[in-house]
Amino acid sequence: MITEQEREVALGLLTRSRQVVLDAVAGVTETQATWQPNAERWSVRQYVEHLAISDDGLVAMIRKCLEGPVVEETPEARKERQAKIRATVMPRGVNKAPEVLKPDGRFASLADAVAGFLAARARTMEFARTTQDDLHRHFFPHTVLGP
Repeated sequence: MITEQEREVALGLLTRSRQVVLDAVAGVTETQATWQPNAERWSVRQYVEHLAISDDGLVAMIRKCLEGPVVEETPEARKERQAKIRATVMPRGVNKAPEVLKPDGRFASLADAVAGFLAARARTMEFARTTQDDLHRHFFPHTVLGP
């Protein structure tokens, strides 16, 4: 089970990153939101769609891994794994999301994409606010960060 301090940290990060997205798209026109610098880069609207898909996808992955067996981890192994995650640079540039997390045009406008993101983030925050699951002893493989 997560501690109340961990829950508050998670909710704070989710709140701040939600605001970062809202600030980033404030004042962006629909023309600007659909512009792509090249075929391999996403538009602003596609990025927001990706975030909406990713929020729901992350919670779904967490729920799925909770169905699996508990993985015991020593405090030393946990520190090592967390240090690796902090030290790993996330790829930048060409979008390399797994196929299931790639935007597919499900939103007709930037406003719709933002609304989809906000709805997904609300669901994520509700999960973070209410879960009583043992999140410390279940893992799923991340393509960049590992378990």
